[in-house]
This record gives sequence, C-alpha cells and structure tokens, in this order.
Amino acid sequence: MKRFISIRELTTRINRRLAKDSKQLLKYKPRISSDHPIDEYAIVDIKTNSIINFHMASELQEFARSLGCLKLMEEIAI
Repeated sequence: MKRFISIRELTTRINRRLAKDSKQLLKYKPRISSDHPIDEYAIVDIKTNSIINFHMASELQEFARSLGCLKLMEEIAI
C-alpha cells in the first residue's frame, strides 16, 4: 500500500539531509511567464552562496529517492 506525502514534507526531509553538507533546497518561480506556472527547485551551497544543481518538480521525487529521503512505498501527493 502506497503512502502519499506532501511536497512540503518531502522538501523538509531533503533539507534535513542536505543540511549535513551545508546545502539547501530552495523553491523559486522561473522568469518565463506562462499560463501554467511551474515551481522549480535549486540546490544552493550555503557556504559559498552558489547554485549547485537545478531540479524541476517532476525530478524531485527521483532526487529524494537518490538521497534516501523517500522510501519505496512512498509517493508525492499532487
């Protein structure tokens, strides 16, 4: 049986994991305006204040699984 978790809960889990490496997942809106705005996510190194990696919302679930923040029986509730 699958357990659904919210985006907010998932980003909290990811930020807890990334805090060990002085990194943080930040959410932002792209500058391109469209009818269907997409939230994007970026990993930022807190020490150097530089962007390390970009992740769109569709890739967030796979990224969380690679970090070990999302179990096999969990999915993101949309």
